[in-house]
Amino acid sequence: MFKMIDGIYVLFLVGQNGQLTLGIILAIALILLVLFVIKKRKIEGTAENKDESEKINSNKNVIRNTEAQNVDNKILIKDNIVLGLKNTTKEEAIKMAGQLLVNSGYVGDEYIQAMLERENVISTYIGNGVAIPHGVGSAKEQIIKSGIVVLQFPQGVDFGEGNIAYLIIGIAGKDNDHLKLLSNIATTLENNDVVEELIKTTNAGDIYNTFTKNL
Repeated sequence: MFKMIDGIYVLFLVGQNGQLTLGIILAIALILLVLFVIKKRKIEGTAENKDESEKINSNKNVIRNTEAQNVDNKILIKDNIVLGLKNTTKEEAIKMAGQLLVNSGYVGDEYIQAMLERENVISTYIGNGVAIPHGVGSAKEQIIKSGIVVLQFPQGVDFGEGNIAYLIIGIAGKDNDHLKLLSNIATTLENNDVVEELIKTTNAGDIYNTFTKNL
């Protein structure tokens, strides 16, 4: 006769007295054991795959969070280095730098006006073809995190009194970072040859590498 066990038909050989032979009994037991092992492995395999999938997803989340944190912690990113800008007024150049600071999440919108007001009080031109516009005083409340942006004007921007800025570096220093940023930028640009290279370069990486050595 035939009997189905877990979807598999097994032939039972029955003797004259209706009793299964010992060999048939052992064969059936072996088949049942094999089926049990196969099912167990499938269940364990599914569980392992699920665990591996969860580990991979967890690792991906850790990587994403780490990458996001690294971006958040960077004072200067390459996207905030703009080269080959056309000549414009001092006010417009400062607004451009301020807007980049806002767009990058370094400061609030009102910081731009504070930069302009600061420029009206005293020029932020520091010599050597470089200006560092920034807000002070109450503008500190608008600073979310420390950051800088770099604008390159090959034809220069008139900052008054015959001072022409070719590199305009907008800065926002959170808490005690303000003076540190000013000092590091001044140190980076004290070499005339370095400044000349940055004014003429067409590669944002050159400016990025130069500044990040000291930031």
